[in-house]
Amino acid sequence: MLGMLPGNGHPYSWSAIVHGYDPSKMAACPYPIISQYLGAQPLESVRIPEAQVTHVWTDNPAEAPLVAAAAKIPCVVEHSEDVIGAVDGVLIATDDGTDHVRRAQPFIETKTPFL
Repeated sequence: MLGMLPGNGHPYSWSAIVHGYDPSKMAACPYPIISQYLGAQPLESVRIPEAQVTHVWTDNPAEAPLVAAAAKIPCVVEHSEDVIGAVDGVLIATDDGTDHVRRAQPFIETKTPFL
């Protein structure tokens, strides 16, 4: 799970939807609507079986450990490219579509699948 811009909680929500989450830690998410809509579903149903989010990187380094705690992600990385070779694919979780090509470039070059 890579990237996080101000006003955008996608790393919280997408990580939880894919991987699951800790409700008590998700309650501290700075985007309360995310905890609300996740909490409206049975906890065991909020995840994709057999899928894992294993690494997280955010533009503001202070935010990655918070996302990791909320979505039970084991590895916080210092640079987005640090996940190359350690993951099967990446999700670029920013909402600035004009910047996705730049963010995706290292993964295109290494043939790491991305969304």
